[in-house]
Amino acid sequence: MSPMARRVLLAAAAVSLSLAFAPMQASATDWAVGLRQIEFVDPKDQRPLWMAVFYPAAPPAAGTPTFPFPYVTNVTVYPAAPVAPDAGKRPLIMLSHGRGSDAWQYAWFAQALAAKGYVVAAMNHYRANTYDRDIGYLANRIWQRPVDLSIAITFLLDDPLWRAHIDADRIGVAGHSQGGFTSLWIGGARVDADKFLAFQRLFINNPRIPEHIRRGLPLDAAPALEVRDGRVKGVFAMAPGIVQAFGMSPEGLRQLAVPAFLTVGAGDTQTPPKENAVFAAEHIPGARLWVIPGPVGHEIFTNECDQEGKDEFPGGCIDEAGVDRRALHGEIAAAALQFFGTALGVR
Repeated sequence: MSPMARRVLLAAAAVSLSLAFAPMQASATDWAVGLRQIEFVDPKDQRPLWMAVFYPAAPPAAGTPTFPFPYVTNVTVYPAAPVAPDAGKRPLIMLSHGRGSDAWQYAWFAQALAAKGYVVAAMNHYRANTYDRDIGYLANRIWQRPVDLSIAITFLLDDPLWRAHIDADRIGVAGHSQGGFTSLWIGGARVDADKFLAFQRLFINNPRIPEHIRRGLPLDAAPALEVRDGRVKGVFAMAPGIVQAFGMSPEGLRQLAVPAFLTVGAGDTQTPPKENAVFAAEHIPGARLWVIPGPVGHEIFTNECDQEGKDEFPGGCIDEAGVDRRALHGEIAAAALQFFGTALGVR
């Protein structure tokens, strides 16, 4: 099949997929959602790591305070709430944020899955998040992202509290933007060593970066070549980018052997579909692709903003005319639940 024919089929599949996911509605069977922030130490390098864990919680008493999410609407989670009182172990979804972003930007997604019975561990990637940034980890050491997800999985499975609630045989990864790329990477897609070195050189040779910083940037592809985690059974990539620039070739993408679902807005100009999600889906065996039609941009996968948020952060909060972020969040959550339900064998 020619690449053009393959793209036509993928586009047709995207339309059918978009019609298949009815917006997710809260039901009487939804759990309340608890939140615990966890700080721990990488046992190898002694780096402090940090994640937010969203989980099914016991019904809160009247007047129980919720966790503050300024500028955000449609998110209600309860800090340190007791874990839902049932004996079953639950599937785990690791969640990887975009470049320089943070776990909080995807609280809506974590809440949607946790309300249906998942434990969702949203990483704040080391030295690559809103509160703590370093160009080395934003660029030349981006392989640290999938490595740290693996470290976090191990921590959760070893922790006395969480190992009692997590099914080690049902683990998936979701991510947005650079986090979408991370989810493909940890799932088994490989980068080409020469292409990854070329990516690293872009920053080492960038005269806009001070020389004393450039001298400390690594030029080494080896850590980026073996980051697959065999415990991961499915990946859900939202607007993954920049797939080819990071070094993924058709041959590397074909190494992703677990179920994969990719979605992106048709109007995304930050990670254009053709060069990223569509390209990746063409080469990942059995991948499902949903290009959300219309002027749907890159930020559709982040929280829905209240009016104050729209006033303060119009670029990230205001969508094009005719785009309903809340409705699309319902469809995206439904797609993720359907996908992970099948990939992880969740009833």
